[in-house]
Amino acid sequence: MRYAIFLFSLLLVQACGGSSGANQQEAISTPSFTVTDTLSEEALIDKLSTALSSDTNLLGQERNEIVNHLIDQKKDMDFTNSGLFYRILEPGEGDLLKWADYIKVHYRGYFLNGKEFDSSYQRGDPISFYIGNMIPGWNEGLQLLSPGAKASFIVPSHLAYGEKGFTLGGDQFLVPPNTIIAFDLEVLEKLPDPNQ
Repeated sequence: MRYAIFLFSLLLVQACGGSSGANQQEAISTPSFTVTDTLSEEALIDKLSTALSSDTNLLGQERNEIVNHLIDQKKDMDFTNSGLFYRILEPGEGDLLKWADYIKVHYRGYFLNGKEFDSSYQRGDPISFYIGNMIPGWNEGLQLLSPGAKASFIVPSHLAYGEKGFTLGGDQFLVPPNTIIAFDLEVLEKLPDPNQ
């Protein structure tokens, strides 16, 4: 239980009305987020190469690392000016989510090498929170989605945990400093604001 609460706090930038995990449920398996891309390899390279950066700073290096990863994996994703890469796998229904919406989400967090570092699916316990209380990559990406949507995000470190990373204490990290992370997530529902 302590671990579930700890991992939930991984995504929080500040306190919010999230799930505490007090009622342990049987763990469920993570759904598949695999999608067959329709772009040819040449079209994919043309599209993603527009996201390449000539900057030699960390932001430019990470952006290029993400682009190269996607080309190597033959995965199509869209991207924002901030550097967030995203793919909407199922659009959901209704209006787009907005800042301060209270929502329930299931997710899986992992590194570009595929190693998982967190999963609400494995805990069997989705999280509830306000958009705006999460890492910047989530706050931005969730506003591209509607309730019921499924999506994948690749989040550069400046939109995640930056140069501090996410420490487990001492010199141990759940997410090391300056690390790109990725998420598969589904917005289960938009909830009534519990503070109203």
